[in-house]
Amino acid sequence: MLNRKKSQTEGFFQNLPEFFKCYKGKCIASSEIKMTDFSGLKVAIIGADQMTVTHLDHILNSAEFVKVFQIAPAFILPQTEKGVQKLVSHPLIIKNRRLFNQRVKSMLSIRFLESQVQEQWLKRQLMPNSAAKTKVFFKSDSYYKALQRDNCQLITWPIVKITENAIQSMDGVEHFADVMISTY
Repeated sequence: MLNRKKSQTEGFFQNLPEFFKCYKGKCIASSEIKMTDFSGLKVAIIGADQMTVTHLDHILNSAEFVKVFQIAPAFILPQTEKGVQKLVSHPLIIKNRRLFNQRVKSMLSIRFLESQVQEQWLKRQLMPNSAAKTKVFFKSDSYYKALQRDNCQLITWPIVKITENAIQSMDGVEHFADVMISTY
């Protein structure tokens, strides 16, 4: 079991894009979040996947500061979506189930965003593109609340380069980080 995890981690580092390789701090895959102690560290999360969305609040509880580099706004659904199944199983909907299911989920995720985030600018930055052809949905009850905590910042500027100890965004700001969590 330990050898298998070690080989997965080594494979992660071999598959990293070239611009990550000059970073001298600790770089972990999102699958290793549960096994890492973030106490007192400055953490940078690049991208979003189910692990980062689910565990952002957990990371914020121990980390000094977390910066979330958003590549594209994600569709976030609450952990429980019981009412959707009743609606989707209606006889008139069964024929176009997949299409209807995507529309309902998109609508639910936008309503969830609107109910969780009060600040208009942050809400605008987190608003996913409902016209996108391919949509990825993540589930978390705490993601939006975690993003609004004092020790968390959402960065929407594209990443220009990664240096030995920082991530530089297109606005010219260098974001120093002790640990970088990658979703690649």
